Amino acid sequence: MKESFRLVLGFLFVSAFLMPFVGNAAIENIRENPAIPKMQTSPSQVPSEDELSHLNLTLRLDEPRSVLEGSIIIDYYNNDPIAFSQLPLHLYPSGMLYENRTGRIDILNVTTTETPATTLTFEVLQDEQLMWIDLDEVVQPGEFTEFKITFNTTIPDGLDRGNVNGEDNEQSRIFTMSSCYPIPCVYDEWDQWNTDPYVAFSDPYYFDMAFYDFRISVPDEMIVASTGNLLSSESDGESTTYHFNPGLPVRELTFSASRYFRSECMLVGEVNVSTFYLPNSAPEWDSAALNMAKQSLELFNATFGVYPYSTLNVVEQWGYYGGMEYPCQVYITHRVIERIREGSYWPRFFELVIAHEIGHEWWSQLVGDDCIDWGFMDEMITCWSHSYYAEIYHGDWEYFQYDRYVDIVRNFYHEWEIGSPVNMSHYERTDLVGYIDYTKGPLMMEKLRLALGHETFVASLRYYFEEFKYKIAILPDLQNAFEEVSGKNLDWLFLPLFDNPYLPNYDFQSLVYDVGTGVLSITVEDLNEVTNPYSYSQKMPLRVYDINDQSIINEEVWINGTTTLSYSVSSQPSRVRLVYGDYVLVQLEEYGNSYLETRTIVIVEPTIDPLFVFVGVLSVVVVGSLLVLFTIIRRKRVS
Repeated sequence: MKESFRLVLGFLFVSAFLMPFVGNAAIENIRENPAIPKMQTSPSQVPSEDELSHLNLTLRLDEPRSVLEGSIIIDYYNNDPIAFSQLPLHLYPSGMLYENRTGRIDILNVTTTETPATTLTFEVLQDEQLMWIDLDEVVQPGEFTEFKITFNTTIPDGLDRGNVNGEDNEQSRIFTMSSCYPIPCVYDEWDQWNTDPYVAFSDPYYFDMAFYDFRISVPDEMIVASTGNLLSSESDGESTTYHFNPGLPVRELTFSASRYFRSECMLVGEVNVSTFYLPNSAPEWDSAALNMAKQSLELFNATFGVYPYSTLNVVEQWGYYGGMEYPCQVYITHRVIERIREGSYWPRFFELVIAHEIGHEWWSQLVGDDCIDWGFMDEMITCWSHSYYAEIYHGDWEYFQYDRYVDIVRNFYHEWEIGSPVNMSHYERTDLVGYIDYTKGPLMMEKLRLALGHETFVASLRYYFEEFKYKIAILPDLQNAFEEVSGKNLDWLFLPLFDNPYLPNYDFQSLVYDVGTGVLSITVEDLNEVTNPYSYSQKMPLRVYDINDQSIINEEVWINGTTTLSYSVSSQPSRVRLVYGDYVLVQLEEYGNSYLETRTIVIVEPTIDPLFVFVGVLSVVVVGSLLVLFTIIRRKRVS
């Protein structure tokens, strides 16, 4: 079991290619179901250009040095309730893994954009991967301030989100870069300026939406995949400058470039879906990856709401993980192909990574979250989403699960003897990020679906998406969306699922059968109720059998913390069982246990009151004596 858990922490991406005969019908049912609100996609839902920042980024790749020479003009909009004269920006590449060449952003200068330009002072804190700019004026809420940063970014040679890897003679060299430029930090009501450095235990990113314009110059032979629409390309005979613009707000930009990319594309609705991959990966990628991306886009569009951008790229990358998500572009690492070929990963991993990363376009890119303090938010919904993809296209929500989520979670405490609430900052449980975000979190989402019903669950996610796309969301926002759609207060469901450190640990506190009345009383106790802040309420099957092993009770019952149930039964019971199927949440000591059973039933026989016996005997004597006396008197009269 511990080996299975390590697999879950290290890599949760699984897959196999299968044509969606059942899936297309299911998608049509989602589209046509009147119980699920139809999406509104009016332009008013997109933030206007005068209420978001604008970033104009220009880069040139110096291939021999693996350096990006860049400049960025930031027209920063203060959408926060404070005035400020200093602004922090992330410098993430120096936090990324490397082998021999560390990543780094060197700031050359910062100026205003007016003519003549004014030099602005700044401070770089390399250890904190941060810079602070001293602005030339105080920026009030609702105001813009514009400045220009000139910088050089050294691309690391490791296997992290930004890297250069592969060999030209193997046709495998790829330049991939994320967070390769200074990015403004987010201000919020909990942390004020979020200046967290790059972290290795989860996704470090937390960005506001902004309008971007991007130009990248690379050697002529290179093919570039990037966030945004390709507006133009122009060569000077040695290098080509590509101009990209997403058209709508995004949280950041990414690009990847290689001389050896093969590319395929298709139009899915109004979205141009493209794949970029190495020649060596063609057996797995060719046509299959594009079709998987198409299936993912169609399903998530129909289920959650419309993907608003006009491009979506699926790009091969070198990396130690399975995949990574960015606006309009997701990465699938060559490691997935290598592990599948060597037999250490299921063939299904490839499809899972594609479905998972495309799911992130809804959960973390369009609906943003603080990936440190609320980092479970996007991963748990995305993992539920890729499992739903498996349910639609392969007929099984557990199809991608190497070990079932429910089994791993039920046995987690027995294996590790620690609590594991979902609703915690990643800083509070860095060693549990993989387990919480990729296993327990999506299981809690599935528990929500089973408790509320599929239609209410899907309608709630659609409402949540529409309310918070282009914004930042937290867990109470998700609960509010579910409550809005269901029309009910859901504290009883959300609080134990996401805030309790332990699952219920059920035991039979007492079972009493009264022979005289024919009543069976069953008290089920949750031994963890005293340590959890909230009581679990869930339905589960109850089975009661008589002395002939015939079923005398077979029904679904609610167990709300410690619960007593009473039944009139037709014959004497001999055993009682709680069945743990259908995703009942319960703490177990043995992997695969499916029920709790006992034969320890207290039998209460009828008892006779001594006074009642005395009165009864006396009554018999009196009545008998009267009958004798009556007989004697009658005989005397006759004689």
